[in-house]
Amino acid sequence: MHEGFKGDSATISGKFVKGVIAFEHLRSRNEDMQRCIDLAIAASQTTASVLVLGESGTGKNLIAQAIHNGSSRADKPCITLNCSAIPENLLESELFGHDRGAFTGAERNRRGKFELADGGTLILDEIGEMSPTAQAKVLRAVEYGQFEHVGGEETLRSDVRIIAITNRDLPALVAENRFREDLFYRLNEITLHVPPLRFRREDISVLIDAMILECNQKFAKHVMGISQIGLDYLMRYDFPGNIRELKSLIKRAMTVAKGDQLWLEDLGMRVEVPAETETGDDPEQSLTLAAMERRHIQQVLDYTRGNKKRASEILLISRPTLDRKIKIYDLRV
Repeated sequence: MHEGFKGDSATISGKFVKGVIAFEHLRSRNEDMQRCIDLAIAASQTTASVLVLGESGTGKNLIAQAIHNGSSRADKPCITLNCSAIPENLLESELFGHDRGAFTGAERNRRGKFELADGGTLILDEIGEMSPTAQAKVLRAVEYGQFEHVGGEETLRSDVRIIAITNRDLPALVAENRFREDLFYRLNEITLHVPPLRFRREDISVLIDAMILECNQKFAKHVMGISQIGLDYLMRYDFPGNIRELKSLIKRAMTVAKGDQLWLEDLGMRVEVPAETETGDDPEQSLTLAAMERRHIQQVLDYTRGNKKRASEILLISRPTLDRKIKIYDLRV
């Protein structure tokens, strides 16, 4: 059984920590991820705009919240707007507010996100989906701190720190004239690249522990950990949905789990069995522990393209142990 969650273990999963999201909840065992977190910590000590790039489900919003909570603006509002969730004809009103009678249904004055976030931080999620018209008005608000309500004439001011988030390739959108170049350079004063989970597999086991702990509290369960074969399978899986997908898998497994640990079948994932063995005509010989271990280590070495450091991390063994097994089993690297 995999060992349980430890409070000092490295992770990036603020969702599983009660209270305010802080940088202490975002530590990682992966060098690239830790560099990203270190840069985010440095960014929190400035007022510069931050652009957070990465695949969906990698924890970009958590990093944005941690930047706000670690900044001098922590006691001011932190407002998040998902630009892709608002129809284009309503996005301007959401950003800047509107006056009564500005359009059909505008029965009262309404403040927008720039006003609500005054003195604090405005997180613009999925900013790559924003229309060119909205981009131009956001640029003015970011550059000069000025804007008007939809249907209003008074120029308003707001002091807002912008953190923009996207899973789109903004430089490519700029090259295609689908995103304003001047807004892009205004937003990426500091750029954070959040690596996908498949590039930081060393965090998977700790994330699983934290998720199990959270689900135990939510579902009144007493699961102590995940079986080794279940963990081995997840360590080899690529997680196209990243941390969000991992959380969904663990939540499902916790729902159906009967005992004190999670098994591979609880995860609801198809088990891929090697189509052929390397032991000739003796099927029983192929089922020995040594034969299975040899095949498994070879598969991991093939997967990592001979990267022993990465292979030892996936196998959860030391590098000397891996070298010894490569020699014993005469494996190809």
